Amino acid sequence: MTDHPAPACSPAIPGGAELNPDTTALVIVDMMNRFCDPAWLGRHDDAAQVAWYRRELEGIIPRIRSVLESFRRRGALVVHVVLARWTPDAREVVPYQRGREYDAFDTQAMSVIPELAPATGEIVIRKVASSAFQATGLDFMLRNAGIRQVVITGQFGDACCFYTLIMSREAGFANIWVHDALLFSNEQMKQTINPLVAGRWAESLSAEELVRRLEPSRAAAAPIPSLARKA
Repeated sequence: MTDHPAPACSPAIPGGAELNPDTTALVIVDMMNRFCDPAWLGRHDDAAQVAWYRRELEGIIPRIRSVLESFRRRGALVVHVVLARWTPDAREVVPYQRGREYDAFDTQAMSVIPELAPATGEIVIRKVASSAFQATGLDFMLRNAGIRQVVITGQFGDACCFYTLIMSREAGFANIWVHDALLFSNEQMKQTINPLVAGRWAESLSAEELVRRLEPSRAAAAPIPSLARKA
């Protein structure tokens, strides 16, 4: 009987190696106007939690934008993922998400924020479940495009991004988890999920490290600016 090696948890591309823009895709999950409103995110919490969301988003949005701009410069595949509903009663949405304050697809509230708005030639995936891979055709399109490695950013790191990561791994893609370009439900989740993912399921990089891997010819990445957003 032949012994089979255990599946590798590390990326298919050796750590530190240059990322190939022809085989690497950026997936930005659920960075919509409503989901990037700290007041809405913290609607069931106290003022301290609203302030925490605001501080996190002020750092996360420019980091995602820095990664996005790098992918655009290299001509690499970019995928924007949005979550909403098609019908008034959300009958088509995964059952545990029904009853939430989600508007219809393509409304202003459920569209990508202006800072990260999709450009011509970028894919927009509309999902009615947590994972970007669930019943969306994303797997099919990534394979058609010759993608081997998926870079995950967006929100929530302990929900939709995490579901997306697991399904991406199950589908056979190598994954990069951009740990400082992900919004979490709270600080405890952030401190729990990031080490868990880095230790087992993906290569964990900062946004700056990711840009340097994608664009090694840039001697030093420009500092990522902060971004003030209205409450």
